[in-house]
Amino acid sequence: MKNKLLFLSFFLMLLGCSNSKSSTIVFSGTVKNCQDDFITISNYNSTMRKDFPIDSLGSFRAELNVENNGNYFFKIGRPYSTVRLKKGKNIHLDIDADDFFKSRQYSGDLSIVNNFNVEKSALRSKFVGDPKDYFVVPLPEFLAKIKVTKEAVLELINKSSLSEEDKKLEKRIAEYDYLQTYNNYQKFYSYHKKKDAELPGDYYQPIIDLDIDDDEMFKHSSAYRNLIVANYRHGSKKAMSLDSSLTIIDFVSEKISNVKSVDCREQFASMLMRKMKQGNENIDEDYQKILPLFSSDRMKNKLEAKYRSALETVSGKEAVDFDYENFSGGRTTLKDFYGKLVYIDVWATWCGPCLKEMPSLKELITDYKGKNIEFVSISIDNKKDYEKWRKMVPEKNVGGVQLYDAEGLSSSFMKAFNVGLIPRFMMLDSKGKIITANAPRPSSGEVRGYIDTHLNGSGIIKFSSN
Repeated sequence: MKNKLLFLSFFLMLLGCSNSKSSTIVFSGTVKNCQDDFITISNYNSTMRKDFPIDSLGSFRAELNVENNGNYFFKIGRPYSTVRLKKGKNIHLDIDADDFFKSRQYSGDLSIVNNFNVEKSALRSKFVGDPKDYFVVPLPEFLAKIKVTKEAVLELINKSSLSEEDKKLEKRIAEYDYLQTYNNYQKFYSYHKKKDAELPGDYYQPIIDLDIDDDEMFKHSSAYRNLIVANYRHGSKKAMSLDSSLTIIDFVSEKISNVKSVDCREQFASMLMRKMKQGNENIDEDYQKILPLFSSDRMKNKLEAKYRSALETVSGKEAVDFDYENFSGGRTTLKDFYGKLVYIDVWATWCGPCLKEMPSLKELITDYKGKNIEFVSISIDNKKDYEKWRKMVPEKNVGGVQLYDAEGLSSSFMKAFNVGLIPRFMMLDSKGKIITANAPRPSSGEVRGYIDTHLNGSGIIKFSSN
């Protein structure tokens, strides 16, 4: 009996070792014309995010524990792409940083499917071309275009050397890619035409009918993950128009009640986090109702952080102090700005939307020169991007006070304001008290009016009800 127990223990130990080993993969590669010291690899929900060094020859080797098969993100500098990873399967990448997307070439266990996705990406780019030309057309023409694009992708799948299992998977991904493009028509059309397209009343019904309980697709398709959000938006709008007594929290609770996939369920419910904001009079009650909708500690903690941040960033409350490196030399604290209105811009060198706001921010700084207001830009770049920040500040020459937060989103100031997505703008009064945790963007039409509301010749802040 004793021997049997020993054997069983030994067997279980081996099994555990085997399972652990099977989850470990090596993602290696060489980067030509590399100007960066690290490659960053992350999963679809950022629960795994790691930096691996790129040596002087442009080589890297990343040993990863892959908990789920699917598409992962890798980033070298600013550009990023996806790579298919699978437990126990190694993959090698050769890439030219000067031609990031077209030069990707894979070898190793998963080379066929990853090289296929490079080819698929090139094919889709060929059909889409300029998004303005692709989307800003009458609806019948657009529908014909996306049908042709989907058919071309399906033909590529059928002609490929993918396994039958992978072909089946890629065909499902193609359907969601098509549906996401279908859903994006109005957004692109209205942006470029400055008016909405005329759509039939049931246009978004395919989005509303989406299966929001597809765990496999959640891990493999970014389009599918985005469509869950679209399903929430279109589905809730329709449901609440039919039942005026229905609340958004009740809608979500009912919608996800039978969803088995934790990722899908929490992706859908995560849209309710926007209720954790300044000005929500029912925030305590809403928090208690939303919390049980999440299963993972990650999402519960995220909800709580937003809830606490909303409570801590109400108008009139004293902001958390900071102590940051000043580009011009020395260190700067929030107290250094006491006596002035403070307009804060949180940004990073890799953030495209942040860079797009810079010309408008520069105009603001010029227009309010000599006024009792300080424009403060805080970079949250990683330490490895510190030199990029030092280089970009004089290149962009935006002006104002340029600060660097070495702790990034982990700093007490950023945590207090629950900074996640950037750019982020906020405004503080002459005593360091919060006016708003979400100020209008420099490019918005209301930013000057908003500033003027809180600023007069003597620098006294006039609080609004915002």
